[in-house]
Amino acid sequence: MKFAMTHHFDCTPEELWEIFESREFDVRLEEETAVRREVLEESTDDNGVVNKKLRCISLKEMPGVMKKAIGSDHLEFEQTNELDLKESILKWEVVTPFLTDRVEAGGTTRVDEAEGGGCTRNIQGEINIKLPLVGKKMEKKLSENLSESYEKAAGIARAMIAERQEEAVAE
Repeated sequence: MKFAMTHHFDCTPEELWEIFESREFDVRLEEETAVRREVLEESTDDNGVVNKKLRCISLKEMPGVMKKAIGSDHLEFEQTNELDLKESILKWEVVTPFLTDRVEAGGTTRVDEAEGGGCTRNIQGEINIKLPLVGKKMEKKLSENLSESYEKAAGIARAMIAERQEEAVAE
């Protein structure tokens, strides 16, 4: 199942990436979405691309059908990110500890300057779960949860941008 979404922000692409990469953002994201992100590995290659391996844990209990399919009360997965700040694009891929040969998920997040000021974040991704009977339902539910999380993340980023702008005016 493919998904796409776009969000506008009143800041530069560089400022937006700085916010998304901050510890403060991760703390607020966990409070707002009940998704914890833990950095397992981080490095920067010779081209300036930031490579991260994250563990993402949903603190919300999953619906019964999904619990049975993955054998866990909570969704947990690893995500590998390649953030090229020069190109302003993040390539991400998800690896699940369950049904590894049947679950594929990944995509790109691109941030560009917007006409009239600010920037836009464009997310394109795909989730495929190859399970008879429940795979499509799981894709739909995960896609909905992901969209909701991205919307909340956009709200958090907008709040942080506004706070930074208020601080700059006060100085």
